[in-house]
Amino acid sequence: MKKKIIISAVSVGLALAVIGASVGTYMSYINKYEPIASPTALAYTKSDRQKALVKNADFYVSVNGDDNGDGTLEKPFQTIKRAQQAVREAIANSEENKASLTVAIMAGTYYETGIAFDERDSSKSTSVTYTSYGDGEVILCGGKILTPADFSSVNGETAKRLSSQAADKVKMLDLKKYGLTKSDYGKIKATGGFNTEEYYDNAATENPCELFFNDKRMTIARYPNDSYITVGKVSDIGDCYEPNAPAPVDESWLERRNQRGGTFALDEDTYSRVKSWQNTNDLWAFGYFYWDWADMSTPIKSINDDKTITTEYCSKYGFKEGGYYYFFNVLEELDAPGEYYIDRDSGILYFYPPDENENSKIMLSTSNENIISITEKASNITVDGLTLQGTRADALNVAGENCKIVNCTVKNAADCGINVSGKNNLVENCEVAFIGKDAVVLSGGSAEGFVYGSNTVTNNSLHDYGEIQKTYIAGVNLSGIGNVVSHNEIYNAPHMGVYYTGNENVVEYNYIHDVVLQSSDAGAIYTGYSYSTYGNVVRYNCISNIGSGTFTPSGIYFYDNSSGQTAYGNVLINIPGYAFLVGGGRDNMIENNLVINAGKQILYDDRAYDGYHNDGWYAKNCKTPDSRLWQLMNEAKEFNASIGNKYDGIERMHQDYEREEDEGFAVNPSGSSVQNNIIISKQNKVGEIAKTVKKYSVVENNQTFTLNGAKSSFEDYENGDYRIKADSKISKECSDFKEIPFNEIGRK
Repeated sequence: MKKKIIISAVSVGLALAVIGASVGTYMSYINKYEPIASPTALAYTKSDRQKALVKNADFYVSVNGDDNGDGTLEKPFQTIKRAQQAVREAIANSEENKASLTVAIMAGTYYETGIAFDERDSSKSTSVTYTSYGDGEVILCGGKILTPADFSSVNGETAKRLSSQAADKVKMLDLKKYGLTKSDYGKIKATGGFNTEEYYDNAATENPCELFFNDKRMTIARYPNDSYITVGKVSDIGDCYEPNAPAPVDESWLERRNQRGGTFALDEDTYSRVKSWQNTNDLWAFGYFYWDWADMSTPIKSINDDKTITTEYCSKYGFKEGGYYYFFNVLEELDAPGEYYIDRDSGILYFYPPDENENSKIMLSTSNENIISITEKASNITVDGLTLQGTRADALNVAGENCKIVNCTVKNAADCGINVSGKNNLVENCEVAFIGKDAVVLSGGSAEGFVYGSNTVTNNSLHDYGEIQKTYIAGVNLSGIGNVVSHNEIYNAPHMGVYYTGNENVVEYNYIHDVVLQSSDAGAIYTGYSYSTYGNVVRYNCISNIGSGTFTPSGIYFYDNSSGQTAYGNVLINIPGYAFLVGGGRDNMIENNLVINAGKQILYDDRAYDGYHNDGWYAKNCKTPDSRLWQLMNEAKEFNASIGNKYDGIERMHQDYEREEDEGFAVNPSGSSVQNNIIISKQNKVGEIAKTVKKYSVVENNQTFTLNGAKSSFEDYENGDYRIKADSKISKECSDFKEIPFNEIGRK
């Protein structure tokens, strides 16, 4: 269900493409936009876990232990699962449950996955902790460690298929010598947030194995290595989701199977190169075939004599000349350090190692299980100080109650790093990195009875995620009711820092930087396309240095009529697009934020009003009684009624055409506040606020300054200390502005 919601949201979300905020339109701003110093005076310091020898643990585990032992320090178990069994027995056989049990795990690598905790593993009166013991790293590994010395040089016909520059650099390894079979390395699975693989028979249902070198994800051999090919003339858009985008969605599409792929032309050089490849039976392409925010991959069905290719899968939005993509899974293109190719028939791995250090760590992820799962029936379980790595699934899934994941390192997972639901759970002081999709997925809470999830993700380092799916993934993908994301550092990702939906969630004191590196139509913090997600608060976050190249994303983005959001006390620095982009919603509060050097400051548009009254670009969503906007309003009112009409803003909304100028008419951008913000930029302006927003909402007391004029008001502008001096020009002219606690933002 969640996936379908996201698809629907994006399918109509052509705001930037249609209203003129495309990459091309931004170019004038790119020329003016020059980053200033990165922010300092933040509290982003790493809190290292103080490791200690765990005395008087109930059970011990060692890679050199014996599962036939008694689990004492002198005779430890060999596996975590055996310790789990012992814990279960202790809980079941105890006449008086102990308040706590501890399993101390000694340093080493444990090739264990599928560890599942349930009601037998703890109780409401007994908490259980699985913790590392002393110095050294405790690793739970879902992969196979490959020995560098086992690789050999490539020769014969295979060497001839490689470029002359790469032939003597590429190494090969027979995976069968490690006892691996086809099931261990699997079929290639479609990637991207908009892939259509699930609608085709015989498609992969599990992620394939991946190769990691010194913890970094390697690349399946591709062409081009570090750029894209442009989609040529399209002769067949395929059986796509929106055949005439942005026309109405073809709803029958979801019911059909094995839709027709698309056909488009290759340029002469690309066609010649493709025709030179000897084996294209499992050739794939990844790209942004229509919109630059919609990534997907597909096998190539055929390379045609008329210099076109036909894809196996369709793109949800068809194929458009000028889209861009690359080919992958091609042995002949194994020509750059970090690339690899698996011959799935022979079981041979070909690899171009970044270096040939004999001590390098090479791992092939083989398990398709979560490494640890804390099921919904479990409670009071703590995982402390462990490293989880190398799985084709999630690394860690928490659906229980009162559980803690602390001081852990989570890396090299194909899906998400940590997936948290349940109630009263905590993820704290962890590092989650090199993840295929979201670093952390956080949900919990129930609309029925309006119950808080009260789950918290705090003080973590979340980086290098979205390495497989590039769009609509986040450092924290937040939903549910009453959950908190605080004091995290989130960075180095192709798309969002925090994506959220739900109600009364809090995103606060996070330092988010170097995200949204491969998209313009997105935000470092992003929500949208709902009238019902009232009560969320975004406060005291620092967002800086987002976007890259021609990509000009927004800092905080309340997308397509998102309503009932509160954003205050945030600091936005070096934002190449809009600092705030508010897509026409209602009852939003944007107050007391500090914007320093944004390309286009604040946009608050009236897309629903304009669509309805002026037949603007958003018209298809609000012109008819059964259009999407009215559906969303009715859904919001039903939701609000179910929780006792908690939100007045939702209660006031109506669809009474005889009262079109009433503030409650759902298309009107009413009840919002944009005030007491400080905007410092070269343009010296607030931004672009629609006239109807000013009519139906409060827009006032926003102060603007030039960058040069503001320098002296900061503690140390040149070195990125943007705290405002007490007696400065800005301080005097913005007396209503409340001080932002810079030294509380970030990790503690």
